[in-house]
Amino acid sequence: MNSNIYKRFLTDICYLTALIVFGSLGFSLIEHWPILDCLFMTVITLTTVGYDEVHHLDNNGKIYVIFLIILGSGIVLYILSDLVQLFLEINFKGKRMKDKIKKIHSHQIVCGFGRTGQEVCQHFKQNKLEFVIIESDQKRFDYACEMGYLAIFGDASNDEILALANVETASGIVCALPDDTANTFIALSARGLNDHISIVSRAANPGSESKLKRVGAKMVISPYVICGRRMASAITHPLVCQFLDVIMHSPEYDLRMEQLLIQEESSLIGSTLKHANIKQMIGVMILAVYQNGGLITNPPPEMVFECGDELIALGTDEDLGKLKNLVNKKNK
Repeated sequence: MNSNIYKRFLTDICYLTALIVFGSLGFSLIEHWPILDCLFMTVITLTTVGYDEVHHLDNNGKIYVIFLIILGSGIVLYILSDLVQLFLEINFKGKRMKDKIKKIHSHQIVCGFGRTGQEVCQHFKQNKLEFVIIESDQKRFDYACEMGYLAIFGDASNDEILALANVETASGIVCALPDDTANTFIALSARGLNDHISIVSRAANPGSESKLKRVGAKMVISPYVICGRRMASAITHPLVCQFLDVIMHSPEYDLRMEQLLIQEESSLIGSTLKHANIKQMIGVMILAVYQNGGLITNPPPEMVFECGDELIALGTDEDLGKLKNLVNKKNK
């Protein structure tokens, strides 16, 4: 359960306990009964069960029982109704989330909602990508739910948990756990359930990179290596770092870098970069092209576009949208 529901549940239990303690102390002070008899009398009074009292009540005891019934029964009824509502909310939210997860496809799966996983999810959200989080830590799982993300509680290396995340229809999975062994098992399980899934994994130790690639990881990223390179580049090439931060991570700027796949029906197929005239017609700059298993940086004007090429383009959101339509549709 998330933190808000957990707090409400604890508050209800505390109120109920305090009411029972208050009622028992009242009987003890007024009637001077044993504590067990006081507790028994308080419970049957608050629940309006209607058993005979364990001892004879004097006038003060009768007045106290009337007061306890009027005040306590209403409080007990409110607490019980709130507990039932909490139970229904938990089940409803869980069912609604499961239904949403069942309906998505071609999505991303993020394993681990730590600091790395949170950054990944934020980037996916900014780029309007559908994703599902798998988290085994209760606090981080609750936080993901509070953020409004689709999340599953469990071990991501478990085939059943991956199946709940629709791994069979997912297009990619991010193994963002700090444990290299766990990431290796997740990559192995995901590849066994989906031959075409794209796997990106975090690796803390240098020796884990080769193992992760052997089990099917497309890309392995070491946060320590990336951090070291960025810190060094911030000293040697500060403007380059600033430019990359602007186009990749700053929502206040309209300039973006995008990766686009040329589909079979695209009118770009068979055209050269010069003939397509993308920069002049659309306003997007083609920085590189992934073609025939190799990355062509600063592609020459005579380069011919082919089906399956992936373009790395730089431009505004609006212009990139025009290019996306161009790589997906034929000219009419």
